[in-house]
Amino acid sequence: MSAPFDLEKNRVKGEVIRRGARRVLVQLPEGLRSKAFQIASVIEEAGALAIVSADPCYGACDLALEETRSLSADLLIHFGHSESGYFSLGGDVPIIYVEAKAIVNVSDVVEKSLEHLRGWSKIGLATTVQHAHSMDEAVKVLENAGKRIYVGREPSLKYPGQVLGCDYRNCKSISSMVDAFLFIGSGLFHAIGVFLATMKPTIAADPFTGNVIRVDDFAKVIINRRWMDICEASRAKRWGVIVGLKSGQQNLELALKLKGDLEVSGRRAILLSMREITPDTLRNFTEIEAYVNTACPRISLYETRLFDKPVLIPKEVYVALGKMSWEEYLRSGLL
Repeated sequence: MSAPFDLEKNRVKGEVIRRGARRVLVQLPEGLRSKAFQIASVIEEAGALAIVSADPCYGACDLALEETRSLSADLLIHFGHSESGYFSLGGDVPIIYVEAKAIVNVSDVVEKSLEHLRGWSKIGLATTVQHAHSMDEAVKVLENAGKRIYVGREPSLKYPGQVLGCDYRNCKSISSMVDAFLFIGSGLFHAIGVFLATMKPTIAADPFTGNVIRVDDFAKVIINRRWMDICEASRAKRWGVIVGLKSGQQNLELALKLKGDLEVSGRRAILLSMREITPDTLRNFTEIEAYVNTACPRISLYETRLFDKPVLIPKEVYVALGKMSWEEYLRSGLL
């Protein structure tokens, strides 16, 4: 059985040789860590030392730049994500992106999704970089079934219809034109994100398992939790404003604005910088009653139950302060 992802081994080997790299840092998302030995072997066959980063990797916003520098590596190879104009590049660190395209037919699961799309004629398509090359295949199946298909094409994202964990602009750009969305990819995380960004019915179709499911109810549980956190935070007088230190998650100017807006509203606020936002990290700040997270929004939206105190995303602060209504917030999309 062939590998489910294209690791571009010949390209990786050729780039290491062409660049004359002697030490290479490899960054893998969780789903590709079982391939670590395969990838390291390819690099070592090219004459370089391979070092695999064991730290968490959440996306193209989480490039291991400092790790590459501290290990004196000549090259960073980042697997599982695409280069994006939305995030800053590596500066002095040479980077190769290996998208790890999925080697799987999507026609069958798209065909299966038609039963769930019954009653809707205008469908928006979304996917991750792993399936972006299969979008034409999906469009053909849906159009043959009489559906009218829309695919967002925002310039900051590499592929039409592509979504990131924090970026659903391709979906938001076509949301007013469609009745529902079909997300093609594994798991529910990104599909739930499509719903949270657009508030449109969203069907998730997994080409690996063949499972098709509507995610609206899962997303509504998150929305209810957000309301509870915002209500609790509205009573907070002392706030922590989190500044992320990951390469594509640092929003210092936004953090400064939020700090100022909180203080104008009679709250006290302190800036906190951190690479990993975890319950243990925040637990020791006993005087702080609520947080606003200017780094990765998925931490606030999907992991809220792990934290002892509210951890809001920036828009939610203005709902807590009474400067934006809950209804306006929902209309704008959580992401």
